[in-house]
Amino acid sequence: MNNSTHEDVFQISCDSFGTTHFVITKLMSDKLLITRIFAIVLNSILITPTILLNAIAIITILKSSQLKSKPCYFIILVQSAIDLVVGVLGIPLYLAFLIQGITGTSNCVGAFLAKYSPVLPIGISTITLSAMTMERYIAILHPYAYSTEVTKKRILVYVGSGAVVTIFAIVLSFRIQFAIMMFGALLVPLVFVFTAFAYTRIYLVVRKLNRAQNKPSNVEEVNLTRKKLFLREIKQAKSCFIVVMCFFILSFLPAIVFTSNRNTDESEFLVNNVWVYTIAMSNSSVNSAIFFWTKTMLRKEAKKRLNFICER
Repeated sequence: MNNSTHEDVFQISCDSFGTTHFVITKLMSDKLLITRIFAIVLNSILITPTILLNAIAIITILKSSQLKSKPCYFIILVQSAIDLVVGVLGIPLYLAFLIQGITGTSNCVGAFLAKYSPVLPIGISTITLSAMTMERYIAILHPYAYSTEVTKKRILVYVGSGAVVTIFAIVLSFRIQFAIMMFGALLVPLVFVFTAFAYTRIYLVVRKLNRAQNKPSNVEEVNLTRKKLFLREIKQAKSCFIVVMCFFILSFLPAIVFTSNRNTDESEFLVNNVWVYTIAMSNSSVNSAIFFWTKTMLRKEAKKRLNFICER
């Protein structure tokens, strides 16, 4: 990855694996400068909650045998680990890139790392959250098959396979620039359609259950217990739905909106690009906040763990 001659006062060309990229070395407008300053402040603030919330979630699940044994919390553990990497590496790398742009010290390596550091976690998160949707779908619509079909090993294989494919697409994009865009154009709609299908089916089941509850009938105590367990599964599905929808809104919606309304002015495009990256990485702290807000058991176990640490 080498610097070449200056194309103009604003950018240099970088040759990476036979493909030429352009890196901004001087900001071309005051608006871009102000945007980067705001983004630096916001990303600096985001680092702390991203690391703390995800670290607490990981430690809580690993230390709790009750949570660790449940596939749904295992998926949260995997997602929290991905989000923790964003807080430890992704956001700091992007911060360094933003600062270099302001100080005029941009280089090919920094731009390369900043460009691809959010892509990998977003790609793996898409796979992980589709696993979360699948887990809820089977738990509610096929409860008798849940214990055999949904295991931690299968979840890990599924997410791991998705991670390998994502890495391959990123590596391929070093030579073929649109490879990662093609991968995203296939993955995101596929996961979105499956998510819409799964939660529509879950909604129909819930509506059917509500109608049945309104009808007078002699229900045995065993059936009441089963119904309570089923309602708990539905509550878990609601929290998963919130997480998945927030992920799509924060990670993909800004990119879709800005791409569809792409301005021919390069400075305006760069301003939009800063916000696309910043909003996408903010999702790593939002995920944990939603998990703690909607998962009562996780919240209680986390409080116990924090109290134990404070008392030592």
